[in-house]
Formats: sequence, C-alpha cells, structure tokens
Amino acid sequence: MDSKFEDQSKKIEYPLKAIPLATAAIWTQNWRERKKIEDIRGYFIPMEDINEARVEIGIDNMRGYLGIDDKGENHLLLVGVDAKGNDMIDEENGQFVYDYTKPCPQQCGNGNVLNGEGN
Repeated sequence: MDSKFEDQSKKIEYPLKAIPLATAAIWTQNWRERKKIEDIRGYFIPMEDINEARVEIGIDNMRGYLGIDDKGENHLLLVGVDAKGNDMIDEENGQFVYDYTKPCPQQCGNGNVLNGEGN
C-alpha cells in the first residue's frame, strides 16, 4: 500500500487512495463553505478504487462526500458505511476515507444527456 500519507504519531499506513480523516474534515468543510459554485457534473470512479474500499470489515454500503483541497480542486471522498448507516472512519481500525479525484468536466467520457458534453 503506497499512499502519499502516513501518520507517524499513530503508526497508521494509509491505503493508496486513502487520506487522513483530518484532511477529509478540512476538505469537506471547504466544500460546505465554498463561495463559488463549481461546474462539477459527476465523478469518474475506477472500479479498482471501489474494490479497495470494499475490503473493510463490516462495510455494508458506501457514502460520498464532496470536498475542496487547499489548491481549490474538487474531490469525491468515499467512506464505508456499516449496517446501522454510520460512517466507518476509525483509522486505527483500518477504516479510511478514500479520495477519488477525477471530476467531470475533465473525466467525462463521451458526451451524453447526463454530462451535458456534446449535446
């Protein structure tokens, strides 16, 4: 698991597409407090990324959160959700926030009625 994040204080090694909960909290707060409405129409989510998140023990569903990083780039953050509908975000128990950063426009595919490209 090669991630750009590692927490030495807690000895947490993050999976490749995972980000620290503290980072996710800042990004989602940035989204909620945004001043400019972005023209984001959707997100491309590679199946390998979903499969990586699905291996967490106790995951029944997934929930997505929108975030904006310090550079102003949009992110779709996914977390596992347990049978009671609660977010699974306990990093010390291997429950991570996954960062999927391929918004449309940029990664829209062929134009269609959903993405508004070429129609």
